[in-house]
This record gives sequence, structure tokens and C-alpha cells, in this order.
Amino acid sequence: MKAVKLRCLIGAIVLPILLAKMASAQLEPGCVANSPERRGEIGCSLVEDKPLPGTLKEPLFWHIDRFASGESARGAVGPASVAFAAHGTWWLMTIESGVDDHHGGQHVTQVALPPLPPAPKYSMLVMSAYIPAGMTSRVHHHSGVEAFYVVDGEQCLETPDRAYKMQKGESLVLPTGVTMQLIATGSKPRRALAVVVYDAAQPPTTRMENGPPLVSCK
Repeated sequence: MKAVKLRCLIGAIVLPILLAKMASAQLEPGCVANSPERRGEIGCSLVEDKPLPGTLKEPLFWHIDRFASGESARGAVGPASVAFAAHGTWWLMTIESGVDDHHGGQHVTQVALPPLPPAPKYSMLVMSAYIPAGMTSRVHHHSGVEAFYVVDGEQCLETPDRAYKMQKGESLVLPTGVTMQLIATGSKPRRALAVVVYDAAQPPTTRMENGPPLVSCK
């Protein structure tokens, strides 16, 4: 009887630990066009993949402005910007050399981009995600620079050199080709925006089965 009770006690301790580890290792939904995130549900959306004009000159910035309506946001769209609704508001993302023009919207943030990879043409891939805490992305890298902005919740990005922890309102940019895995951390779902400015002749994202060791977020 004591042995049975002991096994039950051990099971009561070990099972929650195993379940927590399984939950923490759960992969987030792959990013796709028109994902459930577009309807306020869990998902990762490829919002728009837009070719950039060849007239852009480095250094460049990823500039984000917020708008009160879709009409005003769409009216501000230029050759290097994308307007879209996400997380309860309208956004305008622009790749540009200056950050003083808010295009009629409210300034949110700007991120200086590292040098782009040599390429004849570039595109910007805009993404929006709503992911429960504990989920992780696939290990991957990009054929260009990637920048993040956390709208709500927390996230951590594992790379070969270090782990980048981010909270609500923070931004981050990584140079071309960095191997990474993103984890939604904290106690509530992660809401975030991202953009990849990449060589238009290459796929923006490449998944990796056997990547280098990554610095853990733990």
C-alpha cells in the first residue's frame, strides 16, 4: 500500500512537470496569409509582401505609425509602406531614410536597420502574430534583416550568440542570416508585429532542421 501511495505521489509531482515541458515546447502555428490572427484568433499572418522601390538609400529605418481609421492609414500608403489592421488598431509600416514624417498618424517607434544584403531588388514582408505564452517558432533564418515590435505580452528570441528578451513596447532588429527561434514568454499571449526586408530573389524565410546551438531564454 505504501508503494502504491509513493508511486501516486511521484506521479502527481512528475506529471505536471512533464505537461509543462510539453506545453513550453509546443510549436506556434506557421505564418500564412489570412491566418486566424486576421480574425482576432490565435495565429501568425503574412499580412503583405511588397516590392520596394529601387530609389531607397541606406541607412534605412523601419518606421511604425498608428492611425485612428483604416481610411486615414490606407490614404498614407506610399511605395515603401503597408497599412493594415491588427490588435485593435490601424498601423502604417514604412521602410524609409527619415523618421520625422509620421504620414498623418501617431508615431509608435522606429528601428535603424543594419545593412541589407547585396541584391538588385528588395521586398518587405509584413507579419502580425497573436500567440499564447509557451509556444515557440520553428528554427529558421531570413534572407534579409528582421525587425520586431511587441504590442502586448512578452517574447524571447534565441540566437547562437545570445537570447533577446522583449517586453511590451520594445523593438529589436537582427541582421541577415541569423539563426533564430522565437518563444512567447510571460503570463499572457504575445501580440507582435514584424517585418523582413530581404533579397527579393530569395525566399524570405528558410526553416532549419540542423541549425547551430542557440542560447536558451531560460
